[in-house]
Amino acid sequence: MRLSKTCMVAFLAGAATAAGCSSAFYTKQADREVYGIIAQKDVKAFGKVREFSIQRPVDLEAMLKDLSERKPAAAAIPPSRMEEPDLLPVPDPKLPPPIPDPSPDAVCLTVADALRIAVSANRDYQTARETAYLTALTLTFERYLFRPHPFATGTVNFENNADTGERLKQWNASADIGASQQLADGMVIVGSLGLTALKFINRELGDTVGSTLNFSLTQPLWRGAGRQVVQENLTQAERNALYAVRTLARFEQEFAVSVASQYLRVLQDRDVVLNEWRNYRSLFENRERAEWLAKAERLPEFQVDQARQDELRAYNRWIVTRESYANSLDSLKVLLGIPIEREIVLEPKELDRLVALGLQHPDTPLKDAEAESLKQRFDLANARGGIEDAQRKILVAENGLAGDVDLVASIGYASDTSAPQSARLQFRRGDYAVGLAIALPVDRLRERNALRQTQIARDRAGRSLTLLEDQIILEVRRAFRRLEQARESYEIQKRAVTLAERRVESTQLLLQAGRADQRDVLEAQRALVDTRNALTGALVDHTIANLEFQRDIGTLDVSEEGQIHGWKLTENAGLVRNP
Repeated sequence: MRLSKTCMVAFLAGAATAAGCSSAFYTKQADREVYGIIAQKDVKAFGKVREFSIQRPVDLEAMLKDLSERKPAAAAIPPSRMEEPDLLPVPDPKLPPPIPDPSPDAVCLTVADALRIAVSANRDYQTARETAYLTALTLTFERYLFRPHPFATGTVNFENNADTGERLKQWNASADIGASQQLADGMVIVGSLGLTALKFINRELGDTVGSTLNFSLTQPLWRGAGRQVVQENLTQAERNALYAVRTLARFEQEFAVSVASQYLRVLQDRDVVLNEWRNYRSLFENRERAEWLAKAERLPEFQVDQARQDELRAYNRWIVTRESYANSLDSLKVLLGIPIEREIVLEPKELDRLVALGLQHPDTPLKDAEAESLKQRFDLANARGGIEDAQRKILVAENGLAGDVDLVASIGYASDTSAPQSARLQFRRGDYAVGLAIALPVDRLRERNALRQTQIARDRAGRSLTLLEDQIILEVRRAFRRLEQARESYEIQKRAVTLAERRVESTQLLLQAGRADQRDVLEAQRALVDTRNALTGALVDHTIANLEFQRDIGTLDVSEEGQIHGWKLTENAGLVRNP
């Protein structure tokens, strides 16, 4: 009885320990294992360990509070874009400011700030991290299947039975502990120790204890045999975790470009608002000048009406662009993950630095860029891996056509039944069995269909790979052409701005000399605003096209904080790295 009591106590202690593990314990355990897997795949994919966590890396509210204490710097407008705004009259002091004035609690964001916040708070980014986590979590189960699986079960029952008129009361308990293990070649080994105890309340009947020790193994010899077949699910899960890491890295590249692009577009919208405001003030002054000339009988009244009409158009364009800018600013908040009610303001000097630096054009030839993209793109590496996966699954499906021939063996020991109160095992009197379990391959329709499905899946994977290669080359060529077009547009718009400024100045002088009419002045003023907006747009287009070019090649290097290495817009006034 002593052996059974000891084992029962151990069983109950183990059960209590397992029951005491909280959900927080299992969560931390899962995180630790998954983060280890992600680190392993990072080394394999990138040669280094990248920081990874599905928890928010920073406190968003704390970050926003810190940034709200920094005020935006005054934008230093280059002379090529300035129209001496302080010298122009304000049409109406009651008008709202050209750009909405930020409140004292407004958060001032640079490009680097926006990228850092987006990595921490963007919903899609969080989903992408969780997708990689869940893929690695699946791998933990596949690895678990090839580790020892301990088990411990037991029952305790009280019975009250009537036997030949006499009521029998008894306690009976049983426990079964052991472990199973699947090996890489398919063999399954199971070992268990069973204990039973029977205690009668009727003392004269005595107690009974017993024990058994059993081992069994099953080894596939035909279908289901071999490491490649047995470990197929594990192999695929390992590769899926690697693919997930690459997919996340590709998402980070695309996401960083998306955030930087939208940030610059909002700055472009802000510049358009300022240009329209300066145009409105200029047309206001022009209308007053036209009215003065009309009073002096030097200008027809209908030309004064033209000036008034264009002034109203300019006012309307300013109002429209001002509201459009506010909407784009709100859209940026949603992209970054900042609460929509939180007020933000972008650092105006970011655009000034773009203007001051001009174009930063890569010197990578198109052919070199195409070749580099075929080596660097993470999605292409995954697609190539998919070909290997498809070919491997064909071999597994072919193995499924074979018959079942399994080697089955077992051995067991029991306690001495002649001594009912002893659980000591009798190792000299073991029972054993060995044999083959055979099932011939007479019905394999399902397996046949599975084989054809894997063969077709391989062909599809091959077509998808060649299609992706062509699409990548197409993306690189389009990005390269956008870069070239943006560079030419920028040079054209720079010349156009110079001509438009000269045209405005000359038409004003000609109007005062009576050699031009009001329409000439108004058209020149409108052309100046359009060319200034186009110049800013061309600069932003080229900057974004350069980022997209690096993204499409696959050389864009994004840090764990979302920063684009080599794109030091806020640090050293640099723009983009040359691939």
